[in-house]
Amino acid sequence: MKKAKWLLIPAAAVVLTLLIGGIYRSQASAADFNTVNGVLYSYNGTDRSVIIPTGVKEIYSDAFRGNTVVEQITIPATVESIGSNAFEGCSELRSVSIPDSVETLGDAAFMGCSALNNVYIGAGVREMGNGVFADCDMLSYINVSSGNQNLIANGHALYNAGMTKLYQYCAGSPSGAYTVPGTVEEICPNSFWGCDRLQVVTIPGIAEISEYAFTNCKGLMSVTMQIPTNRIGLKAFSGCGNLVQAVIPDSVREIHETAFDGCPEDLHLICSSTSKAADYAEKYEYLTSEALVYTIRIEENEADVPRQTVTEDGGLNDSVSAANNDTDTSGNGGTYSPNTASGEQHDGLRVTYDGVVLGNAPVVSDRAYVMVDNFNVIDASQSVPTVTPMPTATPVPSDDNKQIADHAHYLDLTLTSFTFPATVQKIGAFAFARSGINKAALPKGLTSIGEGAFYHCDQLTEVSIPTTVTSIGKNAFIYTPWYQNWEKDPNTSDFLIVGDGVLIGYKGSEQTPALPAGVKHVADGVFE
Repeated sequence: MKKAKWLLIPAAAVVLTLLIGGIYRSQASAADFNTVNGVLYSYNGTDRSVIIPTGVKEIYSDAFRGNTVVEQITIPATVESIGSNAFEGCSELRSVSIPDSVETLGDAAFMGCSALNNVYIGAGVREMGNGVFADCDMLSYINVSSGNQNLIANGHALYNAGMTKLYQYCAGSPSGAYTVPGTVEEICPNSFWGCDRLQVVTIPGIAEISEYAFTNCKGLMSVTMQIPTNRIGLKAFSGCGNLVQAVIPDSVREIHETAFDGCPEDLHLICSSTSKAADYAEKYEYLTSEALVYTIRIEENEADVPRQTVTEDGGLNDSVSAANNDTDTSGNGGTYSPNTASGEQHDGLRVTYDGVVLGNAPVVSDRAYVMVDNFNVIDASQSVPTVTPMPTATPVPSDDNKQIADHAHYLDLTLTSFTFPATVQKIGAFAFARSGINKAALPKGLTSIGEGAFYHCDQLTEVSIPTTVTSIGKNAFIYTPWYQNWEKDPNTSDFLIVGDGVLIGYKGSEQTPALPAGVKHVADGVFE
């Protein structure tokens, strides 16, 4: 009996030791990494440098959200996806390398990581959520593996491979002005969220300014949207407390009621008096003007700002300057000159009155031309042959020479002549709008001319349209000298009929005009 008791005592001690040592340590490890079947649901440790265990395949939504201690994350090559908000608000996180194994990054995965300044994205990422790196104040560049076939980092922004979708503009970019490349067709939600240093933005004609796209851009003063943009989404410019003017084209047909929440009461919407934007301004008590109210001049030290050059896509490409590491990030490098008496101060920005809207630059109801050279506004009355009034979209090649794509030569003022291939059957929407073309000898066999195809071609004096044309879109030739000469000539018919009986203009005053016998088709908007 004594011997038996003697044997039981060390056995209990061993069990107790295992309980205190082994099992307790296992519980501590589990408390740090809450992992089930390869999914890391949460991390509860206090280490500054965290190495995620090998074998984890998914970092779940919110896994590290709000962690204010971790500074560096090591993600193993077994991880395939990072969930939405996984690292949101990790305010001390400074560096992250996403391995090639990761294929998806969820919405806002690293949003609000205010100290994050070094990001590498591996070759495997093929799906990007919205605002993955939004509001990361110190992040000015994103490095993408050369082997990644789905993403491209160009300057301070991250795009899909074709640069038709803009995923993220870096909030840490020191640049005060940015022109979205003409190739971009979609700006993702949250893509400019919190870009406080950004002061002037030009956006090409895209279908929609997405929800939350420019939310909380606190330094943004001026934004220019271009045709054929047709919608401004939920809270698109919400919280832009310094926004003084927004150029909104007539093509915009819908503006969400919250689009400009939190913007100044004296915000001017630059638009035509008959536009949707004018109706919106009246409803929500903003101001309107058909001409620019402020001239915006970005005054930044060239040594501190990545220089910009026109790229093949027509956008402004940022290249790193030698002094980029010593960038002044105050965000107070801009001035704007209101066309009202001033001399006041606005958040550190110098305000001076000059009484001039961009010198003698042409300003029309649905477009305001801004000439930019290294962020300096140029007087349009001066001779500046090396500067293009607006960055132009890449000329889009025709499809087997049968069509000229939408926006192919949009805003290309260097284009003065163009030889149309004899095989062209269709000219896309806004294909030559705002270009410098002066003659359009359209080929026989052409059947369709898209909406606004030659809209506001201010040098277009000669047009010949073959009888094979059966369809012409709205405003295809409006605001061209050719069209205006017909409007002004008292000796011409009140009906402008071209092609195979297509009516594209009416200048008469009859309320119920009788169409001529030769009219087979009536273009949209003729009798507006």
